[in-house]
Amino acid sequence: MNLTQLAKIKTNGLCFLMLLLFAACENNGKQSKLTGYGNAVEESDNTVVNAIEQAKPSIMVLPSDNLLQSFDALKNVSINGANYLDRDYNKYILENSNNRAIISAIQNEFVQLDYPLTDLEQTLKSLNNRVATNMADDVAQDAKTLLLQTASPDIIIELDYDCKIDPTDPNFRKNLTYTITAFDAYTNKAFSSKTKNETVSDDIAKTFSQSFHKSMKEIEPEIGRYFQNIVVFGREITVRFTVAKKSKVSLVSESITGETYADWIMDYMDLNTKKGTYKLQNNTDYELYFVNVRIPALQSDGTQYSAYKWARQLIKEFKTECGVKCSNKVQGLGDVHIMINGF
Repeated sequence: MNLTQLAKIKTNGLCFLMLLLFAACENNGKQSKLTGYGNAVEESDNTVVNAIEQAKPSIMVLPSDNLLQSFDALKNVSINGANYLDRDYNKYILENSNNRAIISAIQNEFVQLDYPLTDLEQTLKSLNNRVATNMADDVAQDAKTLLLQTASPDIIIELDYDCKIDPTDPNFRKNLTYTITAFDAYTNKAFSSKTKNETVSDDIAKTFSQSFHKSMKEIEPEIGRYFQNIVVFGREITVRFTVAKKSKVSLVSESITGETYADWIMDYMDLNTKKGTYKLQNNTDYELYFVNVRIPALQSDGTQYSAYKWARQLIKEFKTECGVKCSNKVQGLGDVHIMINGF
């Protein structure tokens, strides 16, 4: 064997060894057990999901405020001097057969892809058949807030559409324009929006269904990537601490722990948020307000973790360690409000 052949064998052997090492590194990169999207590493959580419904975000389809208004299902009302939007989802569904059919078409696309889905009409019936418990005492809640609290979706798919006769069409066919926007149900932040224009060939619902089926190829991957981000980096919520007017304490008062209530709260935020992720926006003697707070998306047993559950645990520890009474004033899915009532 000459020197040239020997060198070639060594070179090939080294390349093969490098390929093995590369493959081993690739296999060590854990795929997300929660989403099944990409190769996102779940950091140190290693959470095991115990139900297939938790592998993908839960979805709820809602008509936009603009769409509600076009069907006279949105009004401004005043309660105790504060203005609220009165959303009549039942009226919207019953007003026009196309309304129910189009929402059903959207829901069907997500069902086909095995997304957990909360049906708007069934949730409305549930609210109508019982007295909805107001989780935020003495705080007025509109229909949308109650819906979201009852359904607790991860993602809201908001629908807006308009159908008018096209004056340029010789056959006076109708033109359908619709917008589908995906929102984070906890922050109400939009992360995906698609607008389409279609000529109605047969009926509105059928035209919409065929068009939306094609749009799902663009929408679904964006939802997947967004939920992957939630799993890895946590849910985003806001956290507010206030002191009741009749309370004889302030946030800078010294607690039985020897530190101020504000300092205890800051320490808790450091230890019980995802990698200490939060931003203190307001800091006074009687209020602490945090934004961009990241909490785990799931509990250790793989079940969904909500802002309400997070607040409940905080209150439990606050009462035990600091010896003061406080109440959970959580209203929206992602808005924590804890009121300190004193001793």
